[in-house]
Amino acid sequence: MASQAQCTFRRTANSVHLFVRFAFIRGEDPQLTTAKHNGTANALLAPMKYLTVLRHAKSSWDHPGLNDHDRPLNERGKLAAAAVCSFLQKTYFGGSGQEALMTRPECIISSSAIRTLTTALFARDAFGLAPTDLILDSRLYLAASDTILTVTRDVDEAKKHVVLVGHNPGLHEFCDRMLARAGVPRMPTCTAVIMGLPHEYWGLADWQEAQLISYITPKALARRFPLEFSSISKPMDDD
Repeated sequence: MASQAQCTFRRTANSVHLFVRFAFIRGEDPQLTTAKHNGTANALLAPMKYLTVLRHAKSSWDHPGLNDHDRPLNERGKLAAAAVCSFLQKTYFGGSGQEALMTRPECIISSSAIRTLTTALFARDAFGLAPTDLILDSRLYLAASDTILTVTRDVDEAKKHVVLVGHNPGLHEFCDRMLARAGVPRMPTCTAVIMGLPHEYWGLADWQEAQLISYITPKALARRFPLEFSSISKPMDDD
């Protein structure tokens, strides 16, 4: 049975123009918005790569002396990672027998830190990927935006949709610099940004060219669907 969140997004998707099986949805909550189509038909028909950028979920500070690289997720972070990844799978990638609104991710590239790796494992399981589809890249650990762009350009050209899992502030800056007409106001833990790159090749990826498809935060899910997601965010917390 479809969830409340799934049904709401499916109804929204059916109420707007769908082009090449893409749902450009504008949600009521500014933190859970999907950009409507604002280009031409020719632009959408052009070859595209799809990039999902995922910040690691909330980590624990309860281990004094533990190296930053080795900090684990806390319990709320684990709940948020499972919820956000499940939401993406069911809403966009064809989970639970629903029609996919875009190509399912084929590969996850994660920073080597424990908190990003654990978040990536939740994504891998939610998206139904094989163990070999999760790749650790040490360049993404606390990476600046220019380094993240280099990692993006190095993606296997056979892949059409890839997930990058990393850290702020570089990840937030990367998303802002990639997008052509929209910005990402904030990127709290476990935020997901889905974008379309107007190129056939990853090697051509560049700043200010990508189209925003979706921007999702745990707090937005908890506000919009409290019965399902209330445990993944605290009202007074910045997440």
